[in-house]
Amino acid sequence: MTLEEGAEGICSVSYLSKLENNLIEAGVRFVPSLIERFNLEDVFDQDDEMYQLHIRTIKDCLFDGTKPEEDMPSFYGKRKDYQALLVKMGYYILLDQYDEASKSIHDLRVYIPNLTQDEFGLFTLLAGMMLYDDHKYSDGYELLLLAPKFEDLEYKVVLMLLKFRLFCAFKMHKISEVLNNYPLYVNMTVDIEKYDLLQDMRNQYVQFEAIYKNPEDMERILGKMSTLSQELKDYTVAKSMFYHGEYEDVILASKPYYRKHSHWLVLYVISLDYMKKNEDIQYFLDHLDELEDVCKTAKLLIAHLKHKHKSDKTQLLNYLRREILGIKHLSDEYQVLDYLMMDAQNLFSLHQHYKEAVQVTSHFIPKLKRLGHAERTFQTE
Repeated sequence: MTLEEGAEGICSVSYLSKLENNLIEAGVRFVPSLIERFNLEDVFDQDDEMYQLHIRTIKDCLFDGTKPEEDMPSFYGKRKDYQALLVKMGYYILLDQYDEASKSIHDLRVYIPNLTQDEFGLFTLLAGMMLYDDHKYSDGYELLLLAPKFEDLEYKVVLMLLKFRLFCAFKMHKISEVLNNYPLYVNMTVDIEKYDLLQDMRNQYVQFEAIYKNPEDMERILGKMSTLSQELKDYTVAKSMFYHGEYEDVILASKPYYRKHSHWLVLYVISLDYMKKNEDIQYFLDHLDELEDVCKTAKLLIAHLKHKHKSDKTQLLNYLRREILGIKHLSDEYQVLDYLMMDAQNLFSLHQHYKEAVQVTSHFIPKLKRLGHAERTFQTE
């Protein structure tokens, strides 16, 4: 049916075109005629009170760290309006079903101009959480910055937006974000006596501190934190050792944990390579099937080590050109990026491909300078 045929006797062609492209909402007097003309189900019979209840439940679950008890998507059936999509997106993210949540995000994009400030704030929060869990910290951070002004949002949403902005900032070494918003977050959580959220943030913060403080200082700080598990304390100290070049100690500290947790695996394999423990690396690569948990970042490292230690010269150079020079976004984990860039430069130089070694360096040096500046800034503060 053409636009002219669809609009005839009901409304103007331009009006119907705007409806079709989601630029306006249908006026009440046009709805019955349009439903009849296009043989539509009456999707306008919506329970707004139920929708508001579901949005409230999603926010409360995000804030309290709980799971929804009600099967919310079943209430909306096959509806494709933005209310149904936003509820489904929140519901599936709360249940860690990101494939289902991604479908809702894709369909929601066209509705973004029609979302209220509150709805858009929730949308950016949920999408930012997904990107963070997928290790896409820079994308998550940039998206979270698009949220409406905090004064236009309710307290719970503001706190969660701040939480994930800081989580992304920790991973990316964004010192200004940490210095500006970490105290704000602490004060806000203390004001409402939400100490579980404060503890989660403090745990992340001490791991961030480990980049800049020496292992002895970190042990003193951690000794005063009775709520942290022994493993988290061990990891924080090991991270400090790593950034201060104590790789032998990192290897020893990692051995009880690296087979189970990807963040330990990253420290372990990079330290092995820095110490040129080739036999241990070969053993590790030959027993990958024994690992219980390997995240995307660890897979990136493992692929690099496989090419470095098991490929011939041609295969290695093809990999470096394709994966290191050819892919703009390798990782948002700075310790991983640091290792990959420096090691790729050394490998190109080793095989006398100096021009490509310089190309790697040109990607790496700006990030290295920012990290150096970040370290000095953080220590001064």
